[in-house]
Order: sequence, then C-alpha cells, then structure tokens
Amino acid sequence: MHKVVLGVLGALAFTAWAFPANAQATDPVLELANMPNTMTVTLLNEGGKYVVVDLKHIPEGSTCRMDKDATIMRVGPGASPETTRVRYVSAQVSTGGCPFLTMFDLPNADYAAGRAAFLKMEDDASKKVGDIKRELGEKWTEIFGKKD
Repeated sequence: MHKVVLGVLGALAFTAWAFPANAQATDPVLELANMPNTMTVTLLNEGGKYVVVDLKHIPEGSTCRMDKDATIMRVGPGASPETTRVRYVSAQVSTGGCPFLTMFDLPNADYAAGRAAFLKMEDDASKKVGDIKRELGEKWTEIFGKKD
C-alpha cells in the first residue's frame, strides 16, 4: 500500500510539474478522480501512444482498456456534449491497458462518480492520518515536526 501511495503521489507531482497548461481547465485547480469502472476508451493523443508493457504503438482513435480505480486527471470539456476530457496519470502495470498520459473523453456522470470515489478515498486517508497522529501523540511531533 505504501508503494502505491508513493507511486500515485510521484505521478501527481510529475503531472503538475510537466503539464501545467493541460492541468488547468475551466478552474485553475488540478482535479483528480478514479475510473468508476473498467471500460474501453478511445485514445485521443495526437500521433497515438507507445505502450511500454506491451511493446506496441496504439494509434490515435484506437481503443485501449482503462481499469477500475485508475487515477485520472480532468483536462477540460470533452469533444461532445455531456463529456469530460481526462488524462490517465497512473503508471500501467498490466498488459492490455492504456499507456501513461492517455487522453480520452468520459461521460460526465462517470467522471462525477469517479471524482466522488476519489474524494471519499482522500477523506478516509486524511482521517486515518489524524487517528495515527492521535495514537502517536508526542512521537508524531518528534518524527515529523510540528505541522498543522
């Protein structure tokens, strides 16, 4: 679990640093979500993407599989009404899936469900850190310093 959290945080830091213009949609806030379910999506990256795990190229307009709970980032409105353009910001670890930084359109309802799941996960993690802080008491301050 620790490696997964560090991996996601690393991907988020890289994405925020490397793609500041794409990270801004109508709001200047980086907005993350989880894929609400496993689905096949159409790759929208110009020129396609190279899949390192499968050692193949996926051309623009072809499909790939997005797994449930993969981390995605909102880029802006989709090409058609009632869709949101998103970018995959997790590293691919299994064959057959979409490559890192794949862009695709997701129905607004699916994006809203994924965003709600991400916010719940974030809230649960925050509560768990708060519980650990209370359990450790002075030891927490000794290890991490005094931060609010």
